[in-house]
Amino acid sequence: MLAPVPDPLLRGVMYRRTFGRWGDFRTPRRFTEHLTARMLYERDAELAWTCDKMAMKAHAESVCPTLRVPGTLWSGTDVDSLDLSVLPEEWVIKPNHRSGLVSFGSRHSTREELKQATRGWLRTHDRAAIGEWAYRKAEHKLIIEPRLTTTTGVVPVDFKFFVFHGKVRLLERDAGRYTDVFQETFFTPDGRPVEMRNGADAWLDAPPPTSLRTMIAHAERLAAGFSFMRVDFYEVDGQPWFGELTPYPSGGLDPYEPDEMDFILGRWWRQEETS
Repeated sequence: MLAPVPDPLLRGVMYRRTFGRWGDFRTPRRFTEHLTARMLYERDAELAWTCDKMAMKAHAESVCPTLRVPGTLWSGTDVDSLDLSVLPEEWVIKPNHRSGLVSFGSRHSTREELKQATRGWLRTHDRAAIGEWAYRKAEHKLIIEPRLTTTTGVVPVDFKFFVFHGKVRLLERDAGRYTDVFQETFFTPDGRPVEMRNGADAWLDAPPPTSLRTMIAHAERLAAGFSFMRVDFYEVDGQPWFGELTPYPSGGLDPYEPDEMDFILGRWWRQEETS
């Protein structure tokens, strides 16, 4: 039987294939290098829970008691134990220990549809297998939450805050993440647009959140004590709702355009001031 590829070799090859260059993970300068270095070398107990969705929500409720946090309607490993009749008109199911997976349900959903949608979700997360250490610490189970929509039935906008050493430095607005055209907009903390991209198909001319100041205050409290953490919110009818914490955005493998932004975010990680 072949032995597993060591994480440093695996992540190094993945980085080289993605960016066309070898990364320096011992003395990182780029943000993407810092993210990989975190995966390989940071084993802090305070980082261990940050890929567990239930633990994230508990943290948000404790640290930011005025922040709206989606409730948990059900959690478990066996959908046969789920009573579909008690669920609301619309809801979402996702794995507690994985990223990027979600299925939307309704009053009309059947147990068989649910089993099909979540097939394989309880297996070891692929990100855990490729070196994203904190995912290995998350409890393997499924969770169901109410589906967030505005009063007009619109899916809320997703805002992501890049917090370095307790200070928001950059925020991102996403649109169309689960559609054929994914667009994003970046802003400074005072709401000025930044012309950059990070894996999206196009840059979107859109405003910052109306609850910007409140979101920043919550983000900085939620990320306190970390050298870096991305904190995600949804804005529903002008009010922020907690989304999740992300210690390894995109696994450190989404390119930043222009390339200089990769260095700027790296300097923020190292607490080197930059304009």
